Amino acid sequence: MIKTDYYQNLLKRICKRNNISPRRVRFENIEDLVVIHVKNHLKEGVDLESFKIINFILQTVVPLGIKFNQQLYLYPGGNRLDRVAITFEKDDYVLLNKKLDEGDV
Repeated sequence: MIKTDYYQNLLKRICKRNNISPRRVRFENIEDLVVIHVKNHLKEGVDLESFKIINFILQTVVPLGIKFNQQLYLYPGGNRLDRVAITFEKDDYVLLNKKLDEGDV
């Protein structure tokens, strides 16, 4: 798919710089989709580290005009947030990486 995943590297480095475990963010390729999972560790509400990661993703993707979907996953039988998944079409994710590679940010 992608020779070098610039966005994944960028997100992992941002996490390290902000003392957030890079393992909080998980990338997954499913057929024609790229999914970024952000795990929530609080039993009530959203922990600050998860919020920072989601905020960074939104701040970097929206200005570039890249299409994505955001989905909340709750634990069954309650209002507790498990994780947030941000989904890109593979073509849009390749475009995002191309813009990062060429410096069109």
